Amino acid sequence: MKICFFNRSYWPDQAATGQLLTELAEDLVHQYGNDVTVVAGRALHAAADARGRRLGPVAREQHHGVAIRRANGTRLRPRRFAARAANYVSYAAAATVASFDIGRPDVVVSLTDPPIVGLTALWAARRAGARFVFVCEDIFPEVASLIEDFQSPAVNASLDRVNRYLLRHADAIVALGDRMRRRLVEEKGADPARVHMIHNWADCEAIAPGPKDNAFTRAHGLGDRFVVMHSGNVGLSQNLDVLIAAADRLRGKDRLTIAIVGDGAKREALERACLERRLENVRFFPYQPKALLHDSFAAADAFVVSLKAGLEGFIVPSKLYGILAAGRAYVAAADPSCEAAAIAHKERCGIVAAPGDPEALARAIAALYDDPDETRAMGERARRVRTAIKRAFDVLLAGAGLLASAPLWVAIAAAIKIEDGGHVFFPQERVGLGGRVFTALKFRSMVVDAEAQSGPVQAGEDDPRITRIGRVLRGTAMDELPQLWNIFVGDMSFVGPRPLRPGEVEARGDGRFVRLDEIPGYEARHSVRPGLTGITQVYAARDIDRARKFRLDRLYLKRAGFWFDLRLILMSFWITARGGWERRDRV
Repeated sequence: MKICFFNRSYWPDQAATGQLLTELAEDLVHQYGNDVTVVAGRALHAAADARGRRLGPVAREQHHGVAIRRANGTRLRPRRFAARAANYVSYAAAATVASFDIGRPDVVVSLTDPPIVGLTALWAARRAGARFVFVCEDIFPEVASLIEDFQSPAVNASLDRVNRYLLRHADAIVALGDRMRRRLVEEKGADPARVHMIHNWADCEAIAPGPKDNAFTRAHGLGDRFVVMHSGNVGLSQNLDVLIAAADRLRGKDRLTIAIVGDGAKREALERACLERRLENVRFFPYQPKALLHDSFAAADAFVVSLKAGLEGFIVPSKLYGILAAGRAYVAAADPSCEAAAIAHKERCGIVAAPGDPEALARAIAALYDDPDETRAMGERARRVRTAIKRAFDVLLAGAGLLASAPLWVAIAAAIKIEDGGHVFFPQERVGLGGRVFTALKFRSMVVDAEAQSGPVQAGEDDPRITRIGRVLRGTAMDELPQLWNIFVGDMSFVGPRPLRPGEVEARGDGRFVRLDEIPGYEARHSVRPGLTGITQVYAARDIDRARKFRLDRLYLKRAGFWFDLRLILMSFWITARGGWERRDRV
């Protein structure tokens, strides 16, 4: 498809919405083969805007396969309302000009930065005969109430009319959480049939559990400190004044450091407040580029996710998903109905504190500080939320499968013995979770000592080493029945990337052999248990190169979930029933 996004924040902007949209747009190009254009503004929060200032209202750029129409509005520091308004209005005007240079997309998607850009996106969609999708990153005019230096009932009423107009005319509406979905339907009149809930996400390759002893920690002298971090926009919605007030109450915690990482409209005021209070336990750090997020997140022992009371559902804190990916505990200083608070309570991976209450926030931070073992356990639960559910499902299904397939084991073993008298099972070393090597079991489908001459080379479709019974076993995947035991004991899962052999090589078309661990994406596959089936096994032809298979494996890491796993399992049963594993292309 041809897809066009409208949003002011995009690469190289380091604001959360810009980073998320960049990841989405680039994945739509590289993982799904779509033609993607983004009508973006000039970066406000970037380490460096390599493109610089361009003459004219719109500049054309290309980045990682995504076409960018850079709407050249103002780029004033958003400290006061006048600067923010100038940035919004100038971007919206330039984006309107850019909308005539996007071709004829199939789908036009508008985010809410700024809230009025949805009108331009809707009109562009109607001109092109395209579908219009409205992604509600924020809900207006309620979010506009955060503005401290300007309030206008007339402006708020206009924003409300714009928001409701876009909700009525959108072909699809995206809410970021259940509380936001209910707000849109119950308070804004959105058609529930057109509202789809899609949570924000984190790049689990860029952010993963890491050691506290890292380059960021050493550079800033945080190694012996208990670090509680706020990372992201230092803006109006987070109510970080309460965090400063809590830090004042925590002066007695000698090793405690409150780290505020990022920039935004409130940073200067917060820095002044710390100077006035003479707080030595609060430190400010600049935005961290994505390449450094792994270390900066790992430097924290815990995080704070805060939201002003009454804004739950109008805003969904996107930083939560990075914290979960990093495997760190957090304090959710938010209403209990907020996603961050609900997950902390349900999964026991954080502490909930009343929003706007510095005493409650100080008590929650002190609880984490005073019990570092429980804080680490909360972090482990944060990263393992999905893993625990998946493991229980694996044990239940593998146990049932072992019992149900017992007669087949006897019949297959007898057939293998009758054909050539060789051993029944073929044990192989495979690389599993975290790079750990385990022994995977299969029914033998090739001649005895098949790899004595070739070494560890993957079998081809017409490989002469495959026995007659082996062809039947491989076509129905019955040769892998013994791996139910590997799943039951925890070496594998039902769904995940296929486990590879240590030192395995692949023959390239030019006759060269290359080690699989040298192909990009190899290491990322080991962040989850390997699987008996998966997106690569179901959807990829056998003869595609490993680099493309690894890209599909990485796609699975991003999309993994219970219902997606169940779908892949059912599709695998269908291929098995057809005996089509050896000749599959696409299902």
